[in-house]
Amino acid sequence: MQNYKYAKEAKEKLQFTVNTEIKAVPDIEHPVMKKFMVDNPTLPQISKIEIIKPIEKSVKANIEKQSGKQFTDGKDSFVICMNNSIVTIQADHKCGVLNGLMTFLRLLDENGCFGYECLYDHPFSSFRGIKLLMPSHDEINHFKEFIDTMVFFRHNTVMLEIGGAMEYKRHPEINEGWEEYAQFMSEFSGKSKKIQEETWHWRKNSIHSNNGGASYLTQEEVKDIIAYCAEREVNIIPEVPSTSHCDYLLTRHPELAERPEDPYPDTFCPSNADSYKLLFDVLDEVIEVFNPEIINVGHDEYYSINICDRCRKRLLDNDEIFAEDITKIHDYLAGKGVKTMIWCDKLMNVLTEDGQNQGGALNRVYKGWSVNNDFWSVIRPTWQARNVIPKDIICMNWYWSFGEKYDEELKDFSVIFGNFRGMNMSNYRCRCGENTAGGMCSNWGATRPVYLQRNRIYISMAYNDVLYWDTSYNDIDDEEFRLCVEQCFKTLYDYNYGAPQNRKDKYIEIIHTTDRFVWYHGFVDGIYTDGDKYHKDYYLGHYVIKYTDGTAFNKEVFLGENIGYYDVEWYGKSVEEGASDGTPGIRNVRLEPKLGEISYSTLPVFIEGKVYYKYLIENPYCDKEIKSISFVLPDDANWTVTRI
Repeated sequence: MQNYKYAKEAKEKLQFTVNTEIKAVPDIEHPVMKKFMVDNPTLPQISKIEIIKPIEKSVKANIEKQSGKQFTDGKDSFVICMNNSIVTIQADHKCGVLNGLMTFLRLLDENGCFGYECLYDHPFSSFRGIKLLMPSHDEINHFKEFIDTMVFFRHNTVMLEIGGAMEYKRHPEINEGWEEYAQFMSEFSGKSKKIQEETWHWRKNSIHSNNGGASYLTQEEVKDIIAYCAEREVNIIPEVPSTSHCDYLLTRHPELAERPEDPYPDTFCPSNADSYKLLFDVLDEVIEVFNPEIINVGHDEYYSINICDRCRKRLLDNDEIFAEDITKIHDYLAGKGVKTMIWCDKLMNVLTEDGQNQGGALNRVYKGWSVNNDFWSVIRPTWQARNVIPKDIICMNWYWSFGEKYDEELKDFSVIFGNFRGMNMSNYRCRCGENTAGGMCSNWGATRPVYLQRNRIYISMAYNDVLYWDTSYNDIDDEEFRLCVEQCFKTLYDYNYGAPQNRKDKYIEIIHTTDRFVWYHGFVDGIYTDGDKYHKDYYLGHYVIKYTDGTAFNKEVFLGENIGYYDVEWYGKSVEEGASDGTPGIRNVRLEPKLGEISYSTLPVFIEGKVYYKYLIENPYCDKEIKSISFVLPDDANWTVTRI
């Protein structure tokens, strides 16, 4: 359903097949291209795909003549032409070539046919990103696979949380301390969440113990990741949490902690010169490894501020401390030719009806983050720091969900919508304004498919892609939203499993649903998709697939992984002020999370008033005849699984 800046349909559709020559296509894209090639051609075929750089002047002139609009040049722009069985991807830059190739694949119909004589497009948003934790050693291949998925969905930036998860040759004690600390926090699912939210009378929210798989990568491994991304035109922004969220720096340097009584401090003292000596050493090493244009230095959720004696003796208010600190770090990076990015919640004066407030407003601290619990303390405001800090700091605005009225607070800065799930926003293009370049969705769990799916990264990326490119899409209209989400479901499913024509022999299709209900939550902040609790909450049973020769195999089924709940609101609610749980100022979720988390491995379908889930089981015995498929429930099951 996506619309393009210019598109002219061809008189005849041609099939993309194993016979199509793709030698001109960059080698890095051959694997994903081959996923969509039809194995057994039945229709007139595309003979080959060619690449032309730069875009021919005659092609630009023809598009301008036919569309009545000026052609927009840019590194992301591309034109796809089909003539005499040859498809050409034209672009001025490699970015445009990759965008054109991926758009070509996504426009193949159910028969694997392409049907456009000419198609031209360029993005509305120049910044299209995903934030990830550093992978562990055994997650590097998953990380690379996800980078390829990002390219398919025409994203161009990944932000990597470095923390203690990269080798520091100047300060090996950071890695030693991080590994010990992170593995302790990873002892069981939810341990770090319990420690940071329920243990002390002060706010904490910084324990990302699965960063680097509770360990760290060597610099050579990191450089391999950097090279992989660069080859695919994916920019990397290293995230080096500093001042707040810097627990990884303090495990071996507790003398720098702002709150000395905290056994697991997460904030360093900005009045101690040694804090910056350590931080700048770390930043230097990150710069040497990444050679980045931008570094995100964090500064979000800065709760332990102006606490220690050293800071209090200076008689500065919180906003002055914050401004002085961020300016010092900004100036250091600027001297290295690197731009500064921050999570900018502490620059925003978000006032809520419950009196707790958010970000840089005066914050009242309650036990368990609930105003119905014991009152603990007050955190004085920091938002006025925005008036004095350098205006070339890039702000990651993850408070966009509090509404449009707060967008104006960042009008003097370049802005990216952080933790961005476009499906929870309406009126995206108007909210961007001249100072907002795009968005970045965030995965705060491991970089593995089950986390990326269950944390709704795949569906968010697919939907965000539409916002970033399609200027005709009306995201306010409920019907357009529904159609867009359904298309996103299908695009994800097709990317995961490849050409529909090739699935019959490779997979066994299951269409099933369950009446097992579990409240949705993300697998973040030390909540894991393994262990006894996960198995108890989500394991539903297993399929037994039997063949006529007596061969058989089992396939386990997990709620949220490869099956979902039958009674899910199909496409969610309109965006409104006030969340369904009554939290003031937070917007409703337009797409039910339980539906979003199952997208990618399944294709949700609405049948006779219930939501079913198409799921493909890889067939290990393609040459054998299936005799029966049955489902076995656990002995203590109080639920059913229905298959049609």
